[in-house]
Order: sequence, then C-alpha cells, then structure tokens
Amino acid sequence: MAALMLVSCNENNNEQETDISERLRNMKSSSVIPVVRENRDKQLDDGYEPLNYEVQKGIWLSYIDLSAMLYEADEAEFCESFDKACKNISALGLNTVYVHLRPFGDALYESSLYPTSAYLYGDFDPLEIICDTAHSYELSVHGWINPLRLQTAGELSQISDSYKTAYWYQSDSDKVRAVENDDHLWLNPAYPEVRELIAQGAAEIAAGYEIDGIHYDDYFYPTTDEYFDRQCFAATSQGQDLDSWRLSNISSMCTEIYSAVKAVDKDISVGISPQGNVDNNYSYMYADVEKWCSQTGYCDYILPQIYYGYNNSIMPFAKTLSRWKSMNTCKDVKLVIGLAAYKIGEEDEFTYNIGIVAQQLSDVLADDDCAGVAVYTYSSLFDPDTELADRISQENALIKAALADEQSEM
Repeated sequence: MAALMLVSCNENNNEQETDISERLRNMKSSSVIPVVRENRDKQLDDGYEPLNYEVQKGIWLSYIDLSAMLYEADEAEFCESFDKACKNISALGLNTVYVHLRPFGDALYESSLYPTSAYLYGDFDPLEIICDTAHSYELSVHGWINPLRLQTAGELSQISDSYKTAYWYQSDSDKVRAVENDDHLWLNPAYPEVRELIAQGAAEIAAGYEIDGIHYDDYFYPTTDEYFDRQCFAATSQGQDLDSWRLSNISSMCTEIYSAVKAVDKDISVGISPQGNVDNNYSYMYADVEKWCSQTGYCDYILPQIYYGYNNSIMPFAKTLSRWKSMNTCKDVKLVIGLAAYKIGEEDEFTYNIGIVAQQLSDVLADDDCAGVAVYTYSSLFDPDTELADRISQENALIKAALADEQSEM
C-alpha cells in the first residue's frame, strides 16, 4: 500500500532493526531456514468454511503493527497482544482484518516457499493464533501479501539459496531486479516462474490455514524505467509496446493468484487494493484496474485506496468514488472503498474536520453500489501519537456510531 512507506515504526524501531539485521546475517548457516514449527498437516476437507461478509467493514493490520506485537514476544505474549487488537477491532464495529503476512518476500507463517520473516521470534506460528483469535471475535481474516517486493540486497544475500528468490538473486538472474533509489529488490513479473511462485505462495496460505481471504495491494511494478525489464521485454514482448506488455504481465499474475487460491477453496475471497487514482494505476503501476473491475477471474473484490478528502483539489473523494463505481461493471466483483485514517495529523482536511473518516464511511455504506469500507491502518486508530490521541478518540467514537447506524438499518 502506497501509504506504508510513510508510517513510522514504534519507539523500539532502531533496536528492532539492529536485532533483525543480526538475525539475517546468521540465517545462511543452514541450508534451509527453519520454519517456525512443524507442519500442521491441515486437511483441506477439515470442514472449515471461510467467514466472509456481504458487506466488508475492514481494517489493515500492517507488518509494522504486527512487529510491535511480535518483537521478542513468546507465544503467550503474542496471544495477548493480538487478542487485544481483535477486541479493539470488533468493539469499533468492524468485521474484517487484512493481516500483513508477506511484506518483503518473507513469511510471517509456516512456509516452504518463502524464508521465515526476521520479524518472528520464538517457536510458535503467529498465523495459527491470528486465525483462531480473530474467528473467536467473528472477524474475517484476509492474508495480505506484497507479491513483488523483496528484502534488501544485503538481506537476501544472507538467505539460503534453497529459496527461489534468494537463488535467483545470488545467481544474478533477471528474475530479481534492483530499482534506483529503493533499498529493496523486486521480482520481475514478466517471468512465468516468478508468477508461479507468487501464486503458489498464495495457495500455500490458503491450504495451510483457516484463512478467509487473500489480499494484496498496490505494490506492482516499482518503476517506469525501461532498464528494469529491458532484457525480458526484448525476448518476450512479441511486438507489444512496453506499457501494454507490463499491464498484461500484472494481469496474468492476478489471474494466476486467483486460480491458485480458488483451486484450494472456491469460497476463499481474493481481493486487490490498487491506488485510488485510476490514472496512476495505468501510468505508474501497470495495473489494469478497469479490466479487473469489469471481468471475472481477477478478484472477488476490488478495494481502491481513495485516500482523499472531500476538498482535494486533484482527486476529490466523491468524484473519485464515482469513477470507480462507473468502472465496476462485473456483478461478481464487489467494490470496497479504502479510507485514510492515517492522514489525521498529516493533512489539514483530515486533521481539523472532526468526523471526516466517519462521514466518508457513512457515505460509502449508504451507497448501494459499494459493498463495504476499509480503514488504513490499525495503529492510526488504536496506537496514535500522543498528541493525536484526543483527536483519534473523537474520530473513533464517530466511526463506531456510523457503523452502528449502518448495522441497525440492515
């Protein structure tokens, strides 16, 4: 999600990053990085039926939020922290949580395809706890992945080459690329092997856990520069121009993720959360959002991040919402709208107009063309900076009232 890079980590961030770097340096000593616990042998026919709501009322719980809960925590401590988070989410009136499980080509769960995240401590499986706890509060759990973004070069060089991402990087494959002014490496989605790994990773989560959805956001192509995939484009474009070719690559990735998840369980929901600015999706991200909104086989819900105020001079909220509604012509694709609680304290319209997020939420839920809302991010509402605590408390009270009003009208 575009806003992710702008969010500050908690007070222990520097200590955490130093510790994580040290742990990454120690990872290469074994041929395979140990997973957090032995295989759970989940049976696909165990009777679990995914929990998803006709109207989503969701919240993003990012890796930054999770890292604060996981840092040097044992199983009991994490259980307590995540239970508190679910209690907060449920009490506000929300019903869905998008939990960040793969932010950097890593796994905050048990995986044979991706290396264990350096944010994990101890020998417990957080995703098993996440699913069990969230479901006890009747919250739907959607596993949130960033398909293409990887670790830094220094980190990936320390990871066992038994993992494909590390092998590709360490063997100087064109499948892993560097981007100017970005410390992180990126997968190249033009390669079928890359898209297959991403799809398999989504299916692995769906098959291994009582998950209700797979969710990914707007980290698609990281650059418009031709150098990123010049070699592959020359070999495989078959006369397509670069923009069309890249659009096709991302759409192919989406269909492969969708098909892989549905092969595990057709009732697991698949959602994509692109940028709210439609033109930016095409010009910078190579995300063919109009196609995904109008055809089956890409997603079950599309969740544009309409992170704009009513008075935004370029992308006013109502006009932007209207454009997304006009594109969403496929009856099998629900339109859920992302709202920017994180902008309280960052933009004047959000900071000084008390109730702006609650009003946007009410507007969306009252619109028959929309099937829900989502708020970014958990820490913005439940762990704000001290100077924003009173302001956020006011907003939360209004959000809760708006959600309660919507529920009473159903």
